[in-house]
Amino acid sequence: MSIIEETTLSSLVDIDQANSTWCKAVISMSANDSSIHVAFVSDSEDSLSRLAPASPTLPASPSKFHQVPDDVVNQSKRFVRVHKTDTSGLGISIKGGRENKMPILISKIFSGMAADNTGQLFVGDAILSVNGVDLTDVSHDEAVQLLKKAGKTVDLEVKYLKEVMPYFSHKQRLNENKQSRLCIPLKLAYVSDLKEARTVEIHTHAVDTPNQSLYSIRFSDGLQHQNWLNRLRCVTCRLNGQVVQETNQLLLMMVSKTNVNFKHVGWLNECYQNSSVTGILKPHVHSKVLLMALTHDSILLYERAPVCVDEWLQPSISYSLICTRVILCANASSPTTHSTNNFVSQTCSNRDNSNCFFMTRHGTSRGVQTHYFKCMSNDELKNWTYLIEKQANTAVCLLKQVEFGCSWHGRDCKLFIHFEDGLKLYENKQNNLLWQHCFDKLKRSADNNHSLLWLAFENDEGEIELEMGSSLKPFVFTLHSFLASKLNRISLNSILTNSTLNNTSL
Repeated sequence: MSIIEETTLSSLVDIDQANSTWCKAVISMSANDSSIHVAFVSDSEDSLSRLAPASPTLPASPSKFHQVPDDVVNQSKRFVRVHKTDTSGLGISIKGGRENKMPILISKIFSGMAADNTGQLFVGDAILSVNGVDLTDVSHDEAVQLLKKAGKTVDLEVKYLKEVMPYFSHKQRLNENKQSRLCIPLKLAYVSDLKEARTVEIHTHAVDTPNQSLYSIRFSDGLQHQNWLNRLRCVTCRLNGQVVQETNQLLLMMVSKTNVNFKHVGWLNECYQNSSVTGILKPHVHSKVLLMALTHDSILLYERAPVCVDEWLQPSISYSLICTRVILCANASSPTTHSTNNFVSQTCSNRDNSNCFFMTRHGTSRGVQTHYFKCMSNDELKNWTYLIEKQANTAVCLLKQVEFGCSWHGRDCKLFIHFEDGLKLYENKQNNLLWQHCFDKLKRSADNNHSLLWLAFENDEGEIELEMGSSLKPFVFTLHSFLASKLNRISLNSILTNSTLNNTSL
């Protein structure tokens, strides 16, 4: 586990809710949290952590107002050495200056940052010098610049001024210690990345309410932005796993038992073209956020986060996994995605150069349904395609056999795809077996994209023509899934066999 996953991550950022007004705020979150903790910072003070380009911070500690040791109060001067990290500021706010006829005073200390970690600095300390440079007759802005440019190791000469504490009125201290706060829930939240703007957008979907909120968090530098993006991906992935477990437990408790078993959930950006655009104008690429859920045998798509068990069982769209193919569109120049090159390239050019796309094709009674999805990263792309293929393979192994209605030589029949036996055709009336062929005897298959299917087998005269009706595409996709699952099992057995041979003692 990396350090970023083990420690509390905190930064001072600009935050905007629902495209309203940008505000300064301190955000913090540990790897085990389920929300981002936000403490808004007053613009009336200059925070040194704010002025530092990379400054993870935490809210100020109320104890800094009260727990000042007697020896500190009685000392004339103290020397405190502060060590800053590569991505942190001093972690203090200051007041005063020559123009205010006041010394440079520490007015706030942010918990968990460099100044707070010394344990030797307190609200009410006057900063007399920094790295030997006298601050007793400088302006507020000059003090800020000297402290900001002091380097990683900062030697402060300070003196606690009890007499200035009345300037920190009771009301002011109360406001500083009880800042406006909020929590951004991350359970079933959709996180998007605006890399060039160093901004992360979080679409929250509370599990107990249909209300949705949009938060935009802008970071001061690329390192903070990437660290937070990595943390958010890890936390949302963990929370999505919790949602799967909780939903499955609730389904087990239902009076009307269901066979649905959720395996994975996550948000994806679906891209689509505006088919209503005609004439010389190029079709415009749109996108919308959908929640995708993988169950033991289905792909479910939701336009918003379900808030109860009933809504989990009522997706906007559902497809059978064994009638699904997933196609990687990661490289628009790849010959395997030639038909989608224009679509992918248009979508990529809208925001960035990332080509993290995959396509799902579904054989249904209405024909082939296609969806294009964009992922935030290559890792997410690989994970989704792997999970869909893996779960489709598992669905085949669980089903073992699928039946389709058809007509052969004018007779009503049932065509079976069996995992072990291959293809079998039975007459409906007498339930007689008309023919049977193993998968490895199948030379080719074709269809007219409407209702007719042709199958050609080895050692068989001519092609077999079947009238499939609306079952044509479900059959074609299911056949592909069964063949892919058989090949997967052969490959797995080969790997296991080779592994056994390689480990044989001679």
